[in-house]
Amino acid sequence: MINDFKIAENFNLKEFSCKCCGSVKIDSELVERLQILRNRIARPVIITSGYRCPKHNKEVGGVDNSYHTLGLAVDIVVRDYDLEKLEAIARAVGFKGIGIYKSENFLHIDLGPERRWTV
Repeated sequence: MINDFKIAENFNLKEFSCKCCGSVKIDSELVERLQILRNRIARPVIITSGYRCPKHNKEVGGVDNSYHTLGLAVDIVVRDYDLEKLEAIARAVGFKGIGIYKSENFLHIDLGPERRWTV
């Protein structure tokens, strides 16, 4: 299978692939910081959205300049883990853009400029 190989201790490249077309673009710093986050919480981190091609980004309502389209963002779920606590750890390991999606129980994290939002 294409993109089916490890890129970090706990992550496989296919986890970051676009759900629409299977393409993938992911920044190595994002993967490194994600692995550090995973190590700190000692729990599985599920990537629900990694790279998005422009078509898929538009289909899911992503903004035109989404960091997902640049390979600089992921949406993650950590089961049975407080989102605010996860946010604090994500910020501590170097993620600057953090969106908390309480109703859907996921966190958006990216390498863009410092910002925070809650939905």
